[in-house]
Amino acid sequence: MNAISRLRLTDSRHGRVLLVIGAVLLLVALSVPFGLSALRSGSPADGGYPASGWLPGPSSGSGSEAGGAAEPAAPGVGASEPDSAAKDDGAAPSAGQPGRDMAAVVGPKLARTAWLGVKVTNISKASGQVRAIAVAAGGQILSESIVTASDPTGSYGGPKGGAGSQDAPAPPVGVNEARLTLSVPADKLDPVLADLSSANLGTVSYRSSQSVDVTSTYTDTQARIDPAKDSIARVRALMVKATTLDQIVLLESELSRRQADLDSLQQQLAELDRRTTTAEVSVSLWTDETASPQPEDNGFLAGLERAWESLLSSLMVVLTGLAVLLPWLLIALVVAWFVRRWLRRRSRGPATPAAAAD
Repeated sequence: MNAISRLRLTDSRHGRVLLVIGAVLLLVALSVPFGLSALRSGSPADGGYPASGWLPGPSSGSGSEAGGAAEPAAPGVGASEPDSAAKDDGAAPSAGQPGRDMAAVVGPKLARTAWLGVKVTNISKASGQVRAIAVAAGGQILSESIVTASDPTGSYGGPKGGAGSQDAPAPPVGVNEARLTLSVPADKLDPVLADLSSANLGTVSYRSSQSVDVTSTYTDTQARIDPAKDSIARVRALMVKATTLDQIVLLESELSRRQADLDSLQQQLAELDRRTTTAEVSVSLWTDETASPQPEDNGFLAGLERAWESLLSSLMVVLTGLAVLLPWLLIALVVAWFVRRWLRRRSRGPATPAAAAD
């Protein structure tokens, strides 16, 4: 092999290497937007239950507890018992009608929350006034964070969450700053906000409140409790007439399930009562001397940790994008193989007569 042939071979190898590198870079570049799109579309929206705190009732699928469908008849136990239960349940009103009637009886149910920020001259004195206002209204202090001097240990990071924050991490409290979360009777919320906004406390910087109507959830939950109790009573009546071990085991299992559903409904109703009879108020106090909280650790190890987390996030985006593109890559490889094979056959051309004779 002469020098020209070796040079051509080397150039061909370099060209293939560059082509492979370019293809890999193009693939990674394409995977980034696809990965970001897939991760965004797959993330849950606010996660958890709705703000009203609604949880599925005991019979969201079949309606056996809420609507009162026929009870499961144990073999050989009171042949007339299931029929009578079915008749009683058939006469019961629909699940939606009691809720509408009860809504007019209980009245509107509102879950109220408020936030207030006040600039004061003395943190300790203003915090005492806030506590006195809450206690005078028949409320209580749920959480309190007051910082009047810097923490030499640097261990205090502030409270977690606040009113309506669903345990979201709150920023740390700075020096000469206070944060209090109050729970006051719902009907006393407006007078409490008026007292907290008075000039005697300080200058109001912001004030906001919101109300969530949970009337339909409250009435629906309340309407499901009585049918659930009746359902449990019917199962217990069947247990009295049970004659075999299989019947007893079956009915005990059904009774445990329905009792758990009833307990869940009662806990949900109690939580709705608490949310609608009390209101949470988050109060922030600060002065002219309020200092920002200590910044996060920016040392070498902290930088390495953030860099490592960023690297893992980038790899997750790229791998997700590659997974999205994988079916199309397989199709492209199959098409490329057929095209390459077709080009090779075409480059060879038809066989000459002499070659065919040989």
